Amino acid sequence: MNNALSVDQFLVSPGRGEASNTHLQVKVRSAQLGGDFSIMQGVMEPGELLCPHTHEREDQCIFIIDGELEFELGGKDGLRFKAGTGSYIIKPRGISHAFWNATETPVKYIELSGQDGFERWVASHDEGNLKAAMNSKRDFAMHLHVERVPSLLKEHGLKKLAGMDEPPAAVRGALRTFITAFGSSLS
Repeated sequence: MNNALSVDQFLVSPGRGEASNTHLQVKVRSAQLGGDFSIMQGVMEPGELLCPHTHEREDQCIFIIDGELEFELGGKDGLRFKAGTGSYIIKPRGISHAFWNATETPVKYIELSGQDGFERWVASHDEGNLKAAMNSKRDFAMHLHVERVPSLLKEHGLKKLAGMDEPPAAVRGALRTFITAFGSSLS
């Protein structure tokens, strides 16, 4: 038996993981898997929207543990569908995607992301959500489509962006300011 191995190197028990300043908890870092991919667990509360965005470098896949999410792939005129418990949703690099919880119950899911770009973007929220958003294109080749947020919130009766605790009016005001100041450099 190899005494250099320990259970803690290989087992992530329920409740373990690294908290982030987003709605995601890092379960396995890409460095633990040869830089290939990271694993995170998220909870989307009722009425939450994940801001539409496009990754240039990372392919992603979501597995829904419990609940139902609505997805948009390919932007405003793209594909929209619902996915429930046990579903896998593939989000290839280069394709805009967003998702939201239009139900009355929290949705638990697993996020698999290729390489370490998304993992580093989640960690960048430690310096603040606005700063992470402003630097997403430059530092992580991730394009946020913030101009779409107000219409998606309204169209689906959503209350807030995932990972942000501001009330809806503050979110709308902050988004208007953000889009005016940085919108053209993000898309």
